[in-house]
Amino acid sequence: MTQRYENIMVAVDGSKEADLAFVKGVHIALRNQAKLTIAHVIDTRALQSISTYDAQVYEELQLEAQNLMAEYDKRAKDVGLNDVQIVIELGNPKTLLAKTIPEQEEVDLILVGATGLNAFERLLVGSSSEYILRHASVDLLVVRDTDKTF
Repeated sequence: MTQRYENIMVAVDGSKEADLAFVKGVHIALRNQAKLTIAHVIDTRALQSISTYDAQVYEELQLEAQNLMAEYDKRAKDVGLNDVQIVIELGNPKTLLAKTIPEQEEVDLILVGATGLNAFERLLVGSSSEYILRHASVDLLVVRDTDKTF
């Protein structure tokens, strides 16, 4: 029995492993003739440490996210993927990527990089991919960088 996915979500944050997940997600979407949802969450927990909320910080984060997503959208379409959905949300990446976005977008497969941009945050609050693994109600593929050397 072969699993056929109809709506694949890739969580991206600009990291190398998220990019590897994106590439793999595009290939899976092409093979399955599926919709690709590319999701990016602006982590508002980081903004809570700013005593006076600065609208310029928010605007810069939004602009960076829009530029990142436009690049991913173009790359997906350049290789022939036509059904691409871009999602940019504000909030806690863990809960949004594990439950909220997959439910709203009717996702049946989630791809994430094994690690993201912020190694220090992983030490404090744990890995987003681990949280998604424990809480997602659909299949999850965690993509690793096999070229890593320690």
